[in-house]
Amino acid sequence: MTTTVSAPPTGSAPQPEVAPARRRRVRAGTIGLVAWLLGMVLVPWLGISDLWMGVGIFAIIAAVGALGIQVIMGFTGQISLGHSAFMAIGAYSSAWLGVEQEQPFWVWLPAAALVAGLAGALFAPIAVRIRGLYLAVGTIALVFIGAYVWETWTTVSGGAGGRLAAPVEINGQDLLDGYWSGGTQVMTLFQAWWYFAFAVLLVVMVLTWNIRRSRLGRSMLAVRDRDLAAGVVGIPVTQTKTVAFAISSAFAGVSGALLTAYMGYFTPGQWSLMLSIDFIAMVVIGGLGTITGAVLGAFFFRAVPEVVNWLSAYLPGISQDAKVDGGVTAPLLSQFVYGLLIVVILIFEPRGLNQLCRKPFRWIQQRREGAR
Repeated sequence: MTTTVSAPPTGSAPQPEVAPARRRRVRAGTIGLVAWLLGMVLVPWLGISDLWMGVGIFAIIAAVGALGIQVIMGFTGQISLGHSAFMAIGAYSSAWLGVEQEQPFWVWLPAAALVAGLAGALFAPIAVRIRGLYLAVGTIALVFIGAYVWETWTTVSGGAGGRLAAPVEINGQDLLDGYWSGGTQVMTLFQAWWYFAFAVLLVVMVLTWNIRRSRLGRSMLAVRDRDLAAGVVGIPVTQTKTVAFAISSAFAGVSGALLTAYMGYFTPGQWSLMLSIDFIAMVVIGGLGTITGAVLGAFFFRAVPEVVNWLSAYLPGISQDAKVDGGVTAPLLSQFVYGLLIVVILIFEPRGLNQLCRKPFRWIQQRREGAR
């Protein structure tokens, strides 16, 4: 018996073309990235007030630390509440090298990443043996151990009174004084620090993007989705988690060094458990597992409370200062609105701001394709 296979009828519907759709997505993503880069470059020259420039700089620095949480939590699926401890390690390492040893920023900034990364790698053998909420509770210990160390190791931390941070000097000029050329101020403090922090953020974003696309990144995603299955197919689960902790801690160290250098002075009380929770909130709000989500979450976290405080000045019945007899104050309203926005975002788009921002563009693209 012979079997014949007939060719499909010529009038059948054509198969959907995947390549053109992929090219359109890549083109749209490239356009969005270029627009964002151009906007970030132009922001310091748009006449924005010093208050909002400062908020933006804090958001950029926070985005560096949020990318570290994204590596360990978004890529690898491990919950860490010890992020602030690694930020402190980076901060004190940079301060010791930059102040006592008088090293330039291109020495103490990579050194902050290296020391914090090594600390994360040393903690990793303990962390990889526990998972989930047990891991989260275990990493809390790092925060309290760090608090004790910084309070007692006064030769490095300066004790409870704090210490000076490492200065960022370019051509012998501290960026906290702005940037001058020939007796003329070329950039203010906020403009100079905006570009410096943004340059560091770009480097960390490129590193994170390359990690995400590498073999290591694919191993992290496999461990996140099902670590037992990843081990069965030959992925070194313990090694992958260890490297993820080291990379996350290194990024945290860079963020801590930048934060203290911008502030100029810092104390042990800054590195609290609440700071670690803030970074987890950033990546959850922005979108787990995405670089864009970490950046969006950092800007949302830093900007929204300030926006609410600013708007509260125009609302009746809102006091700008705390009142003895109670009532609604601007800080209280800011916390309420901020929390409400988080709940609304996570209810209507659990994947975070990253997906929420993509929806209008997808809707436009679908309308254009439907009109063809």
